[in-house]
Amino acid sequence: MDDLESRVTAVEQRCRGDGRRLDKLEQEQAVIHSLAASLQVMAAEQKHQTEALRSMREDVSRLDGKVDALEMKPARRWDGLVDKLVWGVAGGVLTWLLARAGF
Repeated sequence: MDDLESRVTAVEQRCRGDGRRLDKLEQEQAVIHSLAASLQVMAAEQKHQTEALRSMREDVSRLDGKVDALEMKPARRWDGLVDKLVWGVAGGVLTWLLARAGF
């Protein structure tokens, strides 16, 4: 009988130990579940940020084209002014030469 009591006591102690281990595993499982839920939220947010970044890149590309066009406008004006100035000087020189030649 003494052997039976000691075996029952050992089994009860193991059960208590197993109960503590199960309690600890349940807590860890809850933490893992919480982490998984947080990861899902982070993945959804990352997707949203990726879409927002793509949209911003498209906007920047469009603005870049507009800025290039605005930067070229004064250059075209300057080129036109220089072109007219060259033709004016060439015309003046030609007129002077024709006037000297008696035409």
